[in-house]
Amino acid sequence: MFREWKFKQHRMDVHWRPQYDICRPCDIKYDYIGYYETMHDDAKDVLREIDAGSEMLFPQTDFDTRVLGSNEYLKLFENVSVTDIRRILDVYKNDYEVFGYKVPDAIRRRLEGT
Repeated sequence: MFREWKFKQHRMDVHWRPQYDICRPCDIKYDYIGYYETMHDDAKDVLREIDAGSEMLFPQTDFDTRVLGSNEYLKLFENVSVTDIRRILDVYKNDYEVFGYKVPDAIRRRLEGT
């Protein structure tokens, strides 16, 4: 079932909705914000904070091996127009600002090269 979300005049699948819209960090006072890139450490911190004890562990996965390098970003975006990259960044602008993410260097250089 296709569920819609709207960004400006564009209709999009709800699964692509920015985290800022979902989490509403300006409306909800969170005690902790974790990141995909540091999920294992973040989970350990939360478990320690709630005094969960040593018997409770966060499952091991390959999260840490999925971080992309500059060459991988270039390859993923090589067929995406600069106009579309700017549109994508516009959709996720608040996610980048509020959650402290940086536009990957490879993408930033591509945008500066136009």
